[in-house]
Amino acid sequence: MLKKLFFLMVLLVPFVTMAQFEDIIKKTVVPDILEEKNITTSIDDAYPVSFWINDIDKYYDPIEPADYNAPLGPGYYRMTVQSYCLKAGTHGPTKGSGHLIAPIKGKLDNLVTNILTRSAEHPEIAQRDIQLLLWSIIYGAKFTDLQPELQLRVKPLLTPAEIAELSIGISDVPLDLLPDEVRSTAKFYKDLRGKITDPSSNFEEIESMAVLSGEAPSNMLKKQVDPGNWAYIGDGFYMRMIPEGYQKSILELYRPQSVNVTRDAKGRITLFEKNGDKIEISYVDEPGSDVMKGDDGKFYPIYRFKSVKFIGTNAGEEELIENFGWIIRGDGKELKNITEFKSYPQDPSAALYKARLVTANDFFKKIAKYRKDSNNPGKGSEPGNMDEFNADKHIKDGLDAIKDPTDFKDKRDWIDKHLDYVKDWWNCASNSLAGGSCDDDDTPRKPNPQKKTAAPGNTKGQRIAPSLRKWGE
Repeated sequence: MLKKLFFLMVLLVPFVTMAQFEDIIKKTVVPDILEEKNITTSIDDAYPVSFWINDIDKYYDPIEPADYNAPLGPGYYRMTVQSYCLKAGTHGPTKGSGHLIAPIKGKLDNLVTNILTRSAEHPEIAQRDIQLLLWSIIYGAKFTDLQPELQLRVKPLLTPAEIAELSIGISDVPLDLLPDEVRSTAKFYKDLRGKITDPSSNFEEIESMAVLSGEAPSNMLKKQVDPGNWAYIGDGFYMRMIPEGYQKSILELYRPQSVNVTRDAKGRITLFEKNGDKIEISYVDEPGSDVMKGDDGKFYPIYRFKSVKFIGTNAGEEELIENFGWIIRGDGKELKNITEFKSYPQDPSAALYKARLVTANDFFKKIAKYRKDSNNPGKGSEPGNMDEFNADKHIKDGLDAIKDPTDFKDKRDWIDKHLDYVKDWWNCASNSLAGGSCDDDDTPRKPNPQKKTAAPGNTKGQRIAPSLRKWGE
């Protein structure tokens, strides 16, 4: 690039002053030299938060897979993994700092994710060597300029074509030709490359440049982010990361199991079924039974449960609940000019009805916002039927309200399993409507979290990428 510009200047000497030439360099070269383009992920790229599963740890106990790199079936998993800094010169995560899940983006995104993926296949390579390789790649050091011993140790993580690509390096532009706003950044990149390739440098010296201590400055906060946010990452998986420093992170994955449902002519679910376990639901369908007169004298649309039966696959696993519970019908708005209605013992007060409706409508607004998010990983796929989804939300709320009758007692364990089916069905249905996947295939598959990164809300905070290497091994 510079050679071409100098040649051009020679041709144009009578017409171009040195000041004009420097201006050309600033306008033409700067966009091509900034190493920040190699990995660009920021909080602006983050997936929307899958808010409906934020409390999943209240219902399920996570399990740790024996093999972090193995395909996973439905379940809630927790792994303590080795993680890596993808943004040098920034502050590492501190206790309570929040991150959002985002895809790894940039000119070298595939190369970085390939290295993170292969790292799980080469436990003999030290974590710090992998980190040095990542920093050298992102900030433009030539692979052939790395210390020979380091080249030899990390070579299994790269293909011959990738090594050839990394042997080109980044050409330095004279710093005094750069605009003030990028000069200090370019100098940092140049100094970091020099430190990485200096045979006398040790890891601690390089780390002290790349990882700043203390809290990130508050004036660089772009978005307030609470810790522990879930996001849908595709192929049926949700993910969240809780970094404990840049080298160690808690990685959690959740994959809902598929559940078969049967509906009646009115679209109401009458059966949940999974592996022979069932929840059978029947509704009161007498004339006038779909309207309730509240204690405020107003009329509201409603369906009452006639019965809810839990049926397990083992002897004695059957529980019947009759004439208990109700669900909101339709949009739940007050009805006018009603001439036929009935009252039943399970009818709620008007205040309870309205409270459930407010909660449901708040959920619908959040889902609508989630669906419209430009970073939704399932955006553009089949959005689902909103009316059916709304009705299913009311069924889910109705089942939640009857899940703790006092006569469950010793039957708690197997009934809880049935209610877990309802949770999984709902989490899957919510994501399906938002543009994700909700298939009926429970075959184990790999979630590929190493293609994602934990993006901080502070622009001076580190983006942290997980591997599937177990911490401490």
